[in-house]
Amino acid sequence: MKIIGIIGGMGPSATVDLFQKVIELTPAERDQDHCHLLIDNYPQIPDRTAFLLGTGDDPFPFLLESARRLEKAGAEALCMPCNTAHYFIEDLRMKVRLPFISIIDSTVERIKTVFPMARKIGLLATRGTTESGIYHRALTAAGLETLQTDESFKQDVMDVIYTVKAGRPEEAVGLFNDCVRRLQAAGADVLIAGCTEIPLLLPHLDRSVNFVDPTLTLAEKIVAFARG
Repeated sequence: MKIIGIIGGMGPSATVDLFQKVIELTPAERDQDHCHLLIDNYPQIPDRTAFLLGTGDDPFPFLLESARRLEKAGAEALCMPCNTAHYFIEDLRMKVRLPFISIIDSTVERIKTVFPMARKIGLLATRGTTESGIYHRALTAAGLETLQTDESFKQDVMDVIYTVKAGRPEEAVGLFNDCVRRLQAAGADVLIAGCTEIPLLLPHLDRSVNFVDPTLTLAEKIVAFARG
């Protein structure tokens, strides 16, 4: 069983969600069958979106600190349950010898496998994720189009995400479903829950939607790597 290190705390609830999904996906008959995870729940990592928009501190030194802490603790691979943090993944790969399991790559792979006829992708994500283009580039390379959204939509999604981060997910349900409707009306074939707070709202969808949960795709990759 390989040891997986999780750079967590971005935010804590999203980290718990990943941990829970790894447990649920593991074919275990007893405690000893589960994956060996090292979770560095480090919520003091500066806000990734704030930095990318020029209004916050650089999170990279904190991400690197966490990665090295996990490496020293015995991790054999690393991952981050934060989509926006993947803006820094190539820089981290240059500084840490361990392989990184990418939530972006696993999400695009899932779309191509499960929804092979999809062409237009709707993205629910932070401004940091959308403005940095980390999903746009990966989707374009896979022959997929990311739907363009206006400033009002981007702000509404940010409001949804940060309401969940504040521990009030029930207050975000109405606006979340409105954002989903707007992407469907714009022609989205598949929607990406592109911030790790968004999957926490998927049980509250008020309609049938082709949704990909990046946290779930990451959990699957973790289990496969750990048991591989």
